Amino acid sequence: MASGVPRLRPRQLPAVPVLCRCRTGGRSVTDGPGRRPTLCYIDVGGTFTDAFVVDAEGDYVTGKAPSTHGDLARGFFGAIEAACAGWGMGVEDVLPSLRVLGYGSTAVLNAILTRSGRTPGLITTKGFEDILLMERGKQTWIDLDRAARLHPVTHRHNPPLVPRPLVHGVTGRIDSLGREVIPLYEDEVAAAAAALLDAGVNAVVVCLLWSFLNPEHERRAAGIVAEVARERGSEVRVVASVDVSAVIRELPRMNAAILEAYTGDIARGAFRDMQSRLEERGFRGQLQIMQSAGGLAPAVHIKAVDTVQSGPVGGVIGGRYIGEIYGFNNLITTDVGGTSFDVGLVSGGFVNVNREPSVARMLLGIPMVEILSIGTGGGTIARIDPLTQRLEIGPQSAGSEPGPVCYGRGGAEPTVTDADLVLGYLDPAYFIGGRITLNSASARQAIEDRIAGPLGMGVEEAAAGIRAIADANMRDAISGLIATRGFDLSDYHLLAFGGAGPSHVAGYTEGLKLAGVMVFPFSAVFSAFGAASADYEHHYTRAVNIIVPPHAADEMKLELGGKITQVWDELRGHGLAQMESEGFDPSAVHFRPLAMIRYGRQLNDLIVTSPADRLTTAADWDRLIGAFEELYERIYAIAAKYPQAGFEMLEVGMVAYTEKIRPKLRAEPLGQRVPPEDAAKGTRRAWFGGDWRDTRVFELARLGPGNELAGPVIVEDPTTTLVVPPGRRIRLDEYRTIWMEEER
Repeated sequence: MASGVPRLRPRQLPAVPVLCRCRTGGRSVTDGPGRRPTLCYIDVGGTFTDAFVVDAEGDYVTGKAPSTHGDLARGFFGAIEAACAGWGMGVEDVLPSLRVLGYGSTAVLNAILTRSGRTPGLITTKGFEDILLMERGKQTWIDLDRAARLHPVTHRHNPPLVPRPLVHGVTGRIDSLGREVIPLYEDEVAAAAAALLDAGVNAVVVCLLWSFLNPEHERRAAGIVAEVARERGSEVRVVASVDVSAVIRELPRMNAAILEAYTGDIARGAFRDMQSRLEERGFRGQLQIMQSAGGLAPAVHIKAVDTVQSGPVGGVIGGRYIGEIYGFNNLITTDVGGTSFDVGLVSGGFVNVNREPSVARMLLGIPMVEILSIGTGGGTIARIDPLTQRLEIGPQSAGSEPGPVCYGRGGAEPTVTDADLVLGYLDPAYFIGGRITLNSASARQAIEDRIAGPLGMGVEEAAAGIRAIADANMRDAISGLIATRGFDLSDYHLLAFGGAGPSHVAGYTEGLKLAGVMVFPFSAVFSAFGAASADYEHHYTRAVNIIVPPHAADEMKLELGGKITQVWDELRGHGLAQMESEGFDPSAVHFRPLAMIRYGRQLNDLIVTSPADRLTTAADWDRLIGAFEELYERIYAIAAKYPQAGFEMLEVGMVAYTEKIRPKLRAEPLGQRVPPEDAAKGTRRAWFGGDWRDTRVFELARLGPGNELAGPVIVEDPTTTLVVPPGRRIRLDEYRTIWMEEER
């Protein structure tokens, strides 16, 4: 059996644009002077930065460049430059014409993970000063793997962002109905503020119990802190929790407010710096940030805490848009990047939203698109467990610096990408369009020294084992996410994207009974595509206290419906005013009313989009409850429904949004099944089924609608590689979407 990575036997091809991909409405790829680029979205990943540029007709061009974490702007502009080359334009040609530049920011998350934020203090209700240390029990366990949960003796509480000496309690109490029970002792607030300022804090958070029902005490306390700071000549930011997260449950609300105080100035500084760097190169439009709950919002108005997970969200939003195009309501989005595997769900045409997500082992009271992330990606490190002597994958990642061993940048530990290279799936001379030349020998040596040698196996077997474990981890994440919700995999289409997604999709979908598996010609920049398809949005919530007995009379439905409608109208007013202040035409602003509903005495609720804009009749109320029960049944099965317990609503919400130009997928006539001759690049030997096999290699850009290929085959693009093993086949539909199917 041959050893080493066999080389491609090439055929000479015409030049292919490096690191870019274009879709046009019939014009030349390089007709820059006739273009009117209007929207650009940048997604900064752990390994690569992606750009997606859309013109006034919805045509697009994409680009990719290595992320530069020491100076994000270099990778930022590198990706735009790579994209602009596809239209024969430079960065300075494109930036002046852009109306909006969207950005998936990592500034807040990086500040949390590196603990490099401000030094906030906390004022809370007396007797509850230890909430951050107690963590409500659940927070102690979140984000721990199964092994860690089995051995609680090894657990350590997550160090709070506000240490206990900087937490002060004050007298005053609002009860669970929003009534004042004990007045606020303003002298205690002033004393607490003075003590915190003396301790050197540069931000103060005020979070009092039940303030979301009655914010009077909390707002007065925040005002007192601001007065004390002014008298002392101190510049500190004062954050009231109701201005960040006006929701029930004090720990997530407190965490959200603390994160806003901890990271707000850092995020705004990063956004201002990026805006300035863009303006230096001719940009005169609006910088917008992808929100964790979905949708874009102007950087000058957005709360920092709403951008914690802005990067991965784009892929799920893009999945919903693909569903609209194809008429699919249920989709699984899978993003295999350099550092992680992110799974999202679109169910019934709606993106799943988690109202109490966890970030860096902290529960947050903010809405966030639900994404399951595991530490498996192209840069994930393979190692041998010193205790069990078993091969393990992740969650540690080599990132972009130093990156996998084959990058030649100082990495010493083998990664999934190194294994893919050793197995012949990647062309070392064509990685990222040839911008990075991979070193096959160093990857092979690292696997030999760190994995194969100690385990007494061949290098190819060890590399195949690394790949198999990575694929199994991803497959388990998909099936687990679906199974825990009672959904049926056969109802869902799976979308595979990310730079390493097409390389591994055959492995992580093996044995899964899905409705279909889809791969896209722009898979490597799909998250940027998704964000470019997002609407401009703002999300608003308001606490209510609605308890409805079973079989409520119509009079009660009308009364409670009126209360909810009144709150919705107030939130609509806030949304309209904010969107208008940001320059949007009021007539173009739309609204989506929400209600957070649960059965009586349950702990968790569901976010329900109301079928009626206003609840003015008993029938409107019944339609809202019917929508809740339909959603509940879809998630938990019909047997779990329990209307006999009545219904509770502790929050309602409103989404204000306005639509914009989206990238268009243009249908083309289906051609012949056999690919054109110039699509074939040659053959190379790749590892399938425990042996080397001569494998055909094709250029993705030269495949057309209607083309079909049976595995084993490798399809290459400057930004990704699709691996089709024996027993699978692919076909391109009218949108050039690649469908991977079992061999018939």
